[in-house]
Amino acid sequence: MMKKLILLISLLVTISTVGLHSQTNNAQELIEEGVSLHDEGEYEEAIERYNEALELDSTLINAVYEMSLSYLALKDFENASIYSTDVINSDNEALAIGAYAVKSEALAEMDSVDKAIEILHEGLERFGDDYLLNFNLAINFFKTGDIDKTLQFVKKAIDLDKSHSGAFLLYAYALSDKGLWVQSILSFQMFLLLEPDTRRSKNAFDEMLQLMCIKKSEEPVERSFIQQQMSRRSATEPTDNTPPLSVENGLNRSYVYEAITNSLDSLINSGEEVSEFTTFKTVNMEIMKVLDRESVGPREGIFWTFYIPFFSHIAHSSYYDAFTRYISVSYFPESFEWWEQNPESAINFVMWFENGDDN
Repeated sequence: MMKKLILLISLLVTISTVGLHSQTNNAQELIEEGVSLHDEGEYEEAIERYNEALELDSTLINAVYEMSLSYLALKDFENASIYSTDVINSDNEALAIGAYAVKSEALAEMDSVDKAIEILHEGLERFGDDYLLNFNLAINFFKTGDIDKTLQFVKKAIDLDKSHSGAFLLYAYALSDKGLWVQSILSFQMFLLLEPDTRRSKNAFDEMLQLMCIKKSEEPVERSFIQQQMSRRSATEPTDNTPPLSVENGLNRSYVYEAITNSLDSLINSGEEVSEFTTFKTVNMEIMKVLDRESVGPREGIFWTFYIPFFSHIAHSSYYDAFTRYISVSYFPESFEWWEQNPESAINFVMWFENGDDN
């Protein structure tokens, strides 16, 4: 009798364990379905899947995290804040960093930018330096108009991870607003290398052309990260459209401006009709020549040790034409046509950019 009882208990435990595994597997499948629906823009349906998964297993914190993302996408910032808080309070450190970013964005959208900044600082204290937390801090300081703090945290984000295009775009905006227009031009180009063909790429290229004095516009350029449009003009920029020309970070910017104006005058006086793309390519090369010349000798700072060597290497390579086509593909129709007509050259440039000279 005792043996039969033991066998019965063992059988019940086995059945129970199998049932739990089956429920967990079903719940994970529902989460995966929800993620796919979210990626397709079906946010409400995604939330339904996450709720179904939580009914099967209430401990699945990844379902809660994914739900916070879907509520954020729906602009239901109250629920995004609630569910991201649940993730932050959980023991899942891997998801908590993302949850801090979700909660900070939800708070900022509810006009609580100061609270958003506070919660991100909490995340940094808890986890140490992290790209996402620093980047989101930079965004929130940018929204408040604190350019110095924006630069501080976006530079830290870039130091931690140089693979994210958004950080370079925000850096370009902040540098421009600070009056550091030469540095801004190079940061715009780094962004465009990483993200060449989106709507914000086109707007970024437009703003960069204005910094390069190639294009003039009375209308402000639409920017990312903020709801309102902003002019590129900084508070220190003269009103005659001449950019700041003082020596900054060891760079005499009057040399760069002189190279730009001389190049533009030469193109105008050539007697030939010159396209805006050719103007951009020519002016950009002249800027790089000046920066090359000025970088001789011991220099410190990311502008001298990373940006200038990086873009100088491209300028002196056989890929410079492909590079200018690549970063302008969202802006110039002829660049888009070039990429369609020269797929092998396009692929070779991308491979060279990703793998370096050795490959």
